[in-house]
Parts: sequence; C-alpha cells; structure tokens
Amino acid sequence: MTNPNISRIMIVGACARAAAQSAHQAGYQVITADLFADSDTCQVANCESLLDYPHEIPKFVSKYAPDAVFITGALENYPSILRRISNISWLLAPPISTITSIRSPFQLKAILQADGFDFPEITDDQVPNYGKWIAKPYLSAAGHHIHVVTTGTECPAGYYLQEFVPGRPMSVSYLLQSNTITILGTSELMQGDVAAEEAFQFYGAITCSLADHHRLLLELGNLLRKIGLRGLTGVDFILTDENHIIILEVNPRYTATMELYEHLWKQPLIALHVAAFQDTDMAAAAAAPLKVAGKQIIYAKQSVMITKRLMSQFHNTAADQDLELADIPHPGTSITRGHPILTLFGTALDVDSLKQRLRIGATSILQHTLD
Repeated sequence: MTNPNISRIMIVGACARAAAQSAHQAGYQVITADLFADSDTCQVANCESLLDYPHEIPKFVSKYAPDAVFITGALENYPSILRRISNISWLLAPPISTITSIRSPFQLKAILQADGFDFPEITDDQVPNYGKWIAKPYLSAAGHHIHVVTTGTECPAGYYLQEFVPGRPMSVSYLLQSNTITILGTSELMQGDVAAEEAFQFYGAITCSLADHHRLLLELGNLLRKIGLRGLTGVDFILTDENHIIILEVNPRYTATMELYEHLWKQPLIALHVAAFQDTDMAAAAAAPLKVAGKQIIYAKQSVMITKRLMSQFHNTAADQDLELADIPHPGTSITRGHPILTLFGTALDVDSLKQRLRIGATSILQHTLD
C-alpha cells in the first residue's frame, strides 16, 4: 500500500502516535520524534523523545534521513522549523507561506470573509466594551492557555483577542488533492468545565453527522484547496444555536480527531496524504459505515508516577467499559499536573451511551491516580 519512492516516513510534532499507527498500517517504515514516545507509538515506530521541542526536530530528521517528513500538531506554528526540515528532507506539507497565512488569525479572517464565510471578531488591542472576549495564544494548540478576559484590559503579549461565540465546538477533516476534495468526517469536540482553569482545552471528540451543512463544508474545502492547502487538513468551528457555522482555525496536518475516521476509509489516511503530494491523486474510497467513534484525553489532576500496578488498573477500567487505551505511558513515567495521562477510545450505536462510557472510564482512571 506504500507509495512508490517512499518507504521510510518520519512523523514529527507534539504527539505522533495516531499518525504513526496510520502510517504503519499503510506499510511504511515509521520513525517518530515527539514529546512522549509512548509505549503504543514504540510498537509501530522507531521513537525519539524530544527534550527541546520543537527545536530538536531538525537534528533528528538529519540523523534518520527519511524519504519524507510528516508533521502533526502543533508544528504548523513554527515556520522556521518547517523551513529547516524542508532543507533536509521532503516535507509532506503545504507551502510554508500558505501555512503561515492561514495560521495568522487576521489573514485567515480576510481570506474566509472574502469568500463569504463567517469568522469571529478579533483584535490585538484592548478588550472591547461589548460582548464576551477570550485571549488566544498565537502559538495555539489543543486549546491550551485560552482564557476569558475582562473589558478594558490590554491584550496580553503573544495573544490576540477573539469575541466568544457560544455554541457547539466542532471539527471537519478534509483530504485536499489537486483536483478533488473529500470530507473525511465531522466531530463534536469535548471541552472542560467552563469555570475551570483550562476551560477551552481539547478533551476529545465524538463523531457526528452534519449533513445539513455538507455543501457549505465542501465550499470551504474548495477554498482551502484553491489557496494552496494539500493533504490532510482540519478545521475547527462553532455550530451556533442558530445552526450557523463560525470558523475558528485551520490546521494543515493530521489532527487529533482524524483517527476517529480511519475505519471509515479503505485506505489509511496517511497513504491518502502522501498521494496528495505526488503526481497522481489516490481516490478516497469509503468503507462501510460503522458505529459512532469517540476519544477522551485524561489529564492529571495531580502529579502521578505510572507503575505497572496502575497500568493494570487502567486496562481493567477500559475493559469494564468496553473501551481501549491509547497514548499509553511507559511504567516509570512521571506525569505532572495538567499533563495528559492517556486516551480512552470507544465506539457505540449512539452518542449518549458512548459519552457515558467515556465519562465513567475517565472518572475511574482519575480516581486510581488519586488513591
């Protein structure tokens, strides 16, 4: 299933596990450099753990000299690192200038609104005296460090201000090829308690259908293709109570929700991504629809040392709820408060039952870490 002239792929970013599993399934030899080097990543790849993220990445690309390099989050925020990688190996990513433009909220707003798409009000000045506003870091990833700001305060350094849009946080994943656009799937995103410190942090997602918005999402994908994006691309947006789509950001890489769609397609998504950067597009053939799929990331409430006994309890908890574990830490790993412990996966016939099983599983795992 591998593409000609490419056999060794290196996957780099904050967390490479899901993309590495997809690439392994596609038949590639996989090397990863990420923050975790989790045990399940090491089952499918030669893993390197990054101590100086992301600045060490070019060093590891030089060390392994792969046929191609594939990025995961949030490396799109570091164009200088992308340029260094592209000088060493074939970077399977859109042009860096295009990535830079869509990662600028002000440029993205202009691009989207020129084509009739909605985007929240933003500023880098004082918090306006109307509405509810949040501060978002320019180097954003997984919703970390987004917080509500009060009227009249100055925009913090390294942040921009966005008017808060109430509604359901959603995502859509695309395969953008030179002549075709494929919607790979849509999901509703999980977030934390609105009163919590990390209220906007990404906690996971559950697949859902947005058939009423299919045409608009195709038009959005076509716009992204026209401005130069290629391969796997994710878009986060809000579905308002009035059933309108307000776009928040574009992620030009394999996103955290994409593994939920792998079972919907006859080819691993990484194989489709590689084909998008070669001369001939690979048709994205849909498989038989399966159940609702979901994942939940569990963050440590206090510092925890991962022991074999604790891992056994985690596995038993997952089995009790008919769930699977992923992003599995090695025994002996020390995890600090606020950092991810692992991820729970599951499928179900309906969203509500899956949400309940994930919630029960996550609560039980957290309780084990507090005992």
